[in-house]
Amino acid sequence: MSTRDEFWDVVCARASSFYFMLVAVTVMGVLNLAAMVLGNQSTGAFVVSTVVFAILGVTGLGLALVLWQCKRL
Repeated sequence: MSTRDEFWDVVCARASSFYFMLVAVTVMGVLNLAAMVLGNQSTGAFVVSTVVFAILGVTGLGLALVLWQCKRL
């Protein structure tokens, strides 16, 4: 068994944790969107919210790719 296969075996054994993290990232994105829509947004707050969306998007994409790879194996 190669090192790559061993790595994915360990990661995929924790797939339920990655799914939970994806759900948590999605909830944080929804809460951030609600704060943007309902709150009074200054320029600084808008920039911070946009950066948070970027961070959540990259994190969610990484989690989705891990889950996709585990389902593919």
